[in-house]
Amino acid sequence: RALATAFDAVVFDKDGTLLDFAATWNPAIYDAICESAGSDGQLRARIANVLGFDMALREPLPEAPVVHMGNSELIELLTPHTDGRALLDAAAAKVVAHVTPAAHASELLRALRDADIPCAVATNDEDRSTREQLGALGWLGSEHEPALISAVRCCDSGHGAKPEPGMVLSAAAALGAAPSRVAMVGDSAADLVAGRRAGFAAVILVGPEASVGRHEGLADVWIRDLGGLLQPPAE
Repeated sequence: RALATAFDAVVFDKDGTLLDFAATWNPAIYDAICESAGSDGQLRARIANVLGFDMALREPLPEAPVVHMGNSELIELLTPHTDGRALLDAAAAKVVAHVTPAAHASELLRALRDADIPCAVATNDEDRSTREQLGALGWLGSEHEPALISAVRCCDSGHGAKPEPGMVLSAAAALGAAPSRVAMVGDSAADLVAGRRAGFAAVILVGPEASVGRHEGLADVWIRDLGGLLQPPAE
């Protein structure tokens, strides 16, 4: 049977795990930087440097703060240069037009729903933006379609942020599952450490070697994309 069905519930990270980060966020971040700096090219360069965003390639640099830091930390970094809250709000508003599922994400979520295995999202993004993004994909359900995501926990949900375990423990509780029967799936060290600290059954790393290979030692299982969760466990 599929690896994902070995658990009573699954908690997923959002960006880079369920969502294709580059397709979803890169255009929004680029546009938000340009909007914030206006016609001031030097300011644009300073903002991009603080965020770790390559304006020429329109993509984050490796280990970029804009990818790995929470919003409160980003606002603190941006404050000497621009209105960080406004920039992040602009990016969040723009991202809904670009939100793109990761490969196999919708297929996997439907398979888990059909197997009666509930799923949650635990992300260091904020609740309003997260729900807009998941809602745009139809994952939060409607009167005609049952939800694929049963619980959402974010940095402003009152349970802290990853890598601390509070957020993912709250997600597991919302799904009605004991931590020892839950899998954590993510693409960052913070995801894996949070799941480990929470006492989850497994922490599963997802992503290509170039992007996530350095985190392999933190994971119980490493899959190259979410399709790996639809396959039987490796012997």
